Amino acid sequence: MNIPKLAIYFFPVLLCLSCNEPANSPYPPITFEKKTSLPGTGRASAVAFAIDGKGYVTLGRNADSNDSLKDCWQYDPAADSWIKKTVFPGRARVKAMAAVVNGKAYVGLGYKPHVSTYVNGNYKDFWMYDPVSNSWTQKADYPSKATDACVSFVLNDCIYVGEGFSDVDFTNEFWKYNTTDNSWIQLKNLPGYARAGATLCADSAHIYFGTGYQIGNYNDWWEYFPATDSWKQRKSMPDNGRVNAVALTIDNRFFVTTGRHFAGNLTGGRVLSDIMEYDALRNVWYERGSIPDRGRENAISFVINGKGYVGLGENDTNVLNDFWSFEP
Repeated sequence: MNIPKLAIYFFPVLLCLSCNEPANSPYPPITFEKKTSLPGTGRASAVAFAIDGKGYVTLGRNADSNDSLKDCWQYDPAADSWIKKTVFPGRARVKAMAAVVNGKAYVGLGYKPHVSTYVNGNYKDFWMYDPVSNSWTQKADYPSKATDACVSFVLNDCIYVGEGFSDVDFTNEFWKYNTTDNSWIQLKNLPGYARAGATLCADSAHIYFGTGYQIGNYNDWWEYFPATDSWKQRKSMPDNGRVNAVALTIDNRFFVTTGRHFAGNLTGGRVLSDIMEYDALRNVWYERGSIPDRGRENAISFVINGKGYVGLGENDTNVLNDFWSFEP
């Protein structure tokens, strides 16, 4: 686990916001196809993105929690193979963020685990990766101190980033980065509790945000309206909340999978393997099955040509490198 930097700070409170049952799904359970594993012994708390039909994975850590990583890998779905690319030039880290605008990836934030002071361990640097030249360029630093386990999405050549953990507490700050002039502006705070380890999925018409942890496991679900910089609460996920999940948008359909439900104060609980689909038109959730083999948290995901890819992460005993694809 990578959030409990201030475990003694929290009260042993367990929250379940608007627990409810899933709707009857009109779809059959999702079938997963096993793909070639990422080279190495496993990786958790990495970032992933897709550009021009290829997937990319960088940063994170292996089974030795003190060993953060900087290597970058490209996945070719046609060949089902991995190729090493140029190493990320900043410091190695976990719980960073990644977003893609106009064929270029923007990667940064995150933190370095196991440093003596978390002020020095939280990273605000922000980098652009160009897959054509296979090179990295540093951009303007993120203005907030809360850089651990943020959420992000892209709209109209801008990258929106928010929530997360700083050196002392959680935040619900929300920022917009303009890729054309390399600048950040602050927006209204995200709704509800400040948190880290939440998830977000979006298409050209909808942006949805939820889950995560602060004083409890959250299962709330919100929609964002960029034109008015406002939020509206939607149907909560039909579980007791989760943290460190991943979300995917495939052909205007929204999926949340994996993560952990804490049993107490950032401790124990169970890792999850289920995959849930949010039906935006009906404002309901469907159970769609489970990732094979085992539950996990701190996994990675991306989408290429209408197919979702999920894998890596960790469970209670191992850091994983298995890798799966599915079509909804």
